[in-house]
Amino acid sequence: IGRMETRSDILVVGGGLSGPALALALARAGLTVTLVDALSPGMRADPGFDGRAYALALASRRLLSALGLWDGLAERAQPILEIKVSDGRPGEGAAPWMMHFDHAEIEEGPMGHMLEDRYLRRALLDAMAAEPGIRHVAPAEVTAQETGPARGAVTLSYRTRHTSRLRVGSDGR
Repeated sequence: IGRMETRSDILVVGGGLSGPALALALARAGLTVTLVDALSPGMRADPGFDGRAYALALASRRLLSALGLWDGLAERAQPILEIKVSDGRPGEGAAPWMMHFDHAEIEEGPMGHMLEDRYLRRALLDAMAAEPGIRHVAPAEVTAQETGPARGAVTLSYRTRHTSRLRVGSDGR
C-alpha cells in the first residue's frame, strides 16, 4: 500500500492549548497549517477531559482577543483582581510579610482571568474547525522525520507523509 502525501506551510505537532492557538494565529496570517494531535478531537472536547482551570495573564487574554475567542469566553472567566504572595512553613503559618498586587495599579482592568480548561479547549477546537487554513489530523503521531534544504517531511502513524517548510513541536515534553 502506497503512502499518501500532504503539504502545508507549517506543521504543528501537539493539540494541547499552545498548538491550536499557534495554528489559528498562523492560519489567520495567511499560512496553511496542519496540526497533528495524538488524541482525537472528541476526547479533547469532552468536558471531563481535563478538570484544570488556568490563571490566564493579561497577555494571554490579549492573545485570545486577537484570535477572536475572548468575547465568547469572557462570561465564563473570573477576573483576577488581587494577588497576595506570602512565604511560610507547614505548622508555622505564613510569614509576616507578603507581596500584594492589585488590579487598580494597571489601567487595563483585571491582571488576568481564571478560566476552566473545558471552555478554553472547546473554543480552540471550534475555531480550528471553522478555519479553512487549518487541517486538523487526529488521532495521529509522528513516527519519522526528514529534513531537506527547503522543506522537511514527517511520516504519521497511519502512513501519511507530510511536507512543510517549518515544523513546530508543541507536544509537551
